[in-house]
Amino acid sequence: MRRLSALLFTPAGRVARYMVSGALILWLVLQVDWSRLRAVRGEFSWPTILAALVLVGVTFPLQAWRWWLLLRAQNLPVSLHWAHAVTWIGQFYNAFLLGGLGGDAARVYYDVRDLPGRRAAGIATLLLDRIIGLIVLMAIAAAALAARPSALDASNQLRGLFLTAATVAFGGIFAAAALLRFDPNRWPGPIRRALGPDRLAGIAQLLAAMRAAPGAHVAAIAVSTAIWLLDFVATWLAARAVGLPLPFLETCVAMSVAYAVTFLPISVGGHGVREGALLATLAAFGLLAAEVAHERALLLALLVWATTVFWSLVGGVVVLAAPRLLPAARTPAP
Repeated sequence: MRRLSALLFTPAGRVARYMVSGALILWLVLQVDWSRLRAVRGEFSWPTILAALVLVGVTFPLQAWRWWLLLRAQNLPVSLHWAHAVTWIGQFYNAFLLGGLGGDAARVYYDVRDLPGRRAAGIATLLLDRIIGLIVLMAIAAAALAARPSALDASNQLRGLFLTAATVAFGGIFAAAALLRFDPNRWPGPIRRALGPDRLAGIAQLLAAMRAAPGAHVAAIAVSTAIWLLDFVATWLAARAVGLPLPFLETCVAMSVAYAVTFLPISVGGHGVREGALLATLAAFGLLAAEVAHERALLLALLVWATTVFWSLVGGVVVLAAPRLLPAARTPAP
């Protein structure tokens, strides 16, 4: 497993991930009966699709705000403008260039460049940003599945999803509570020795800042919830726009699974894998049994992909403007 993980982050591994993403998107395109869709194109609601696109776009400033809250909780001197620009840059790199963690790598670069002396704290906020997003995502999925007991009874796949989502959500909450409760100097001896006194002191400082700013972290959780719900509403609207009236709770579960699988480093930016997981989850709910529903679900998956690409290209514009938006600090002359 370790060798496979190392291979995925080599140049050959990146090429393989591009090929996986391209093949999956091509497969989706080829599965659509375009002649049949052209026959019903008058039924599509383009204003609703546009509304869904706008809702997805709103989530990116909210992501920047969530990260900024976490940065401020660590007393890091950055502006919301800085967090916003770096978030857009990360979105571009995450979708196109470096694979599943490319956006985080870009954000790490700006942390290291613009937060001298506080790099560890800046990088820690990235990790916390990811963790909060995943825990909230899994909590929403678990709650939505719990509200559909008949579906759980009828499908082993959905029961497995519920157990996985509930385990990740409650496990993450329990782990966070334990970290905040116990001082690092009281951690087991082997862990303290492996980390060393300097790292332990840094971790203690990070945890102390988190304890001192509970409001910021509660707000970050609330913002994360809003981000996911807006995204789910956008997908629900897009589905209706193409003539596929999906129930909202099932849409929440399907998109939760779709976003969760993008954490796997097997594609570039989750392209193809995300859309395939969306279709598989809808099928597990029995929502794609009719042929017309299957056709329109394929179109929905392609819309989800196209929306991601569109907003990632907006991030590319920010990348081009980065020298003006985020000028590097000048080194004092000797």
